[in-house]
Amino acid sequence: MSLSQSAFVERYEISNEVLGQGYFAIVKVATDRHSKKKVAVKFVNKKLVEKAENLKTETSLLQRLHHPNIVELIDICDTKETLFIVMELMEGGELYEEIVRRKSFTEKDASYIMLQLLRSLDYLHSQGIVHRDLKLENLLLTKKNALDIKLADFGLSKVYTGEAMQTACGTPYYVAPEILLADGYGPKIDTWAAGVLLYVLLSGRLPFSGETDVDLFKAILEAELIWKKPQFDTVSGEAKDLIKKLIVKDPSQRYTAAQALQHPFILHHNDTRLLTKDVYDGLHDLSKEINTKRTANVNI
Repeated sequence: MSLSQSAFVERYEISNEVLGQGYFAIVKVATDRHSKKKVAVKFVNKKLVEKAENLKTETSLLQRLHHPNIVELIDICDTKETLFIVMELMEGGELYEEIVRRKSFTEKDASYIMLQLLRSLDYLHSQGIVHRDLKLENLLLTKKNALDIKLADFGLSKVYTGEAMQTACGTPYYVAPEILLADGYGPKIDTWAAGVLLYVLLSGRLPFSGETDVDLFKAILEAELIWKKPQFDTVSGEAKDLIKKLIVKDPSQRYTAAQALQHPFILHHNDTRLLTKDVYDGLHDLSKEINTKRTANVNI
């Protein structure tokens, strides 16, 4: 799958359209000269990457993964200074932006999103892979004006062999208690994060927060769910029950992705009542707040 630099330049025409930009990478739209299809190309400045092994992990894992709810890797070009990662183009952008834009969101919509997410997690875990950085920003839409999603960003993902992982990583608001306790963890950190995501989708609020990271981590370790008002006043019992099965302090009692897929909220939830408008305002503000706390390592 790896292309030489000359083959990469010959095959892909890079546009000036920027899809996203971070500290060490920028993503642009490109066109495959052979197929005429548009793709996304991630330009990674290797000099700015603290852990080069994360890049190798991401590309090697993506080459293994083939699932309708996971962003597909197309090509790789590795040069001395830059790693070019060619991915399928997710034309709908980030999920939260679409929800904020449409200002029309129901529990049925949330159920459909979670169905796709849980299918991707069930597949990942069956392949022995833990995502380790599940968050709203990593759910991308295949097209505009729809809620068909794919999971992206496998930079912190790792193969799980059955031996507990130890590295503290992820985005603070989504980390599970066992990561903070440093007792080792496994795939169920992803289902905890899925529970946080469902809470956010239904309310536009985080289940746990704090003025400082220490306050935030203390709240996570206590794991006491509060149904914030008025956001949860009209949320169904089925939705709350699934959240309670995912946001569980003891990972041995927490649902797996496979179990969550059998929950009534996922199997046959058809509540089409509009959620409170606070969801849209909350998601808009939340995206800004979370962006300020993005981190590759979590320490307490």
